[in-house]
Amino acid sequence: MKSKPRLTEPLWVAGIHPVAAALEANQPPPLELVTCRGDARVQPLLELAARRRVPVRQLPQDALSRLCGSDHHQGVALRVGDFPYADLAAALARGVPALDPLVVLDCLHDPQNLGAILRSACFFGAAGALIPKDRSAAVTAAVIKIAAGATAELPVFRATNLARTLDDLKAAGLWVVGLDLEGTQSLYDLDLTMPLALVVGNEQQGLRRLIRERCDLLANIPGSGKIQSLNAANAAAAALAEIMRQRRSGLAARP
Repeated sequence: MKSKPRLTEPLWVAGIHPVAAALEANQPPPLELVTCRGDARVQPLLELAARRRVPVRQLPQDALSRLCGSDHHQGVALRVGDFPYADLAAALARGVPALDPLVVLDCLHDPQNLGAILRSACFFGAAGALIPKDRSAAVTAAVIKIAAGATAELPVFRATNLARTLDDLKAAGLWVVGLDLEGTQSLYDLDLTMPLALVVGNEQQGLRRLIRERCDLLANIPGSGKIQSLNAANAAAAALAEIMRQRRSGLAARP
């Protein structure tokens, strides 16, 4: 007796610009365009969908929000077979401003953590997030829902070899700062106004050895309570908040 094929949740790309980019790339092939508006901003998407022979469906706004798992869709969403990751090589070619600050996630396994970090990264103004292609949670429908609209705004890159990619980021002009419980420097004592990639480790093991060796600096987040550490999502949010604080104040932390 044959087993039934496993059904996967629909994957939605939401927002005017992300949908336009996904339609233009046509990779992965779009499956369906859904909109709750028909104004001038959506018309080019409808024309592009027609050229790509992508079916179009009209829904009320609340129904579209339920499909996307969020109301951060700007009235349009595209159903795709796989999440359309951003092109890291193109971002590197544009230089440091296209990647600063970048959140790098070293083999996170929990979709809840990944979605929460993407949301924090988008909230605190990160330029993008980078995840490994293997041994890592991918951007799924569950992650998109937890991210609450962040995946419509934040570029998510994937690397086949994360250690080698960190070398490329350093060559492009980014400093690589790893969060590590054993880090000898407090995050709050570092100058985080420099162009940087913030590396967050795995939920159980933290940073892998090769990744730790690629970091220019290893920093801890000091606490004063009885719990000695934060989970990956909370640590990333705390670090991103400090990066934004320093950059908004225009003052580097004291050495």
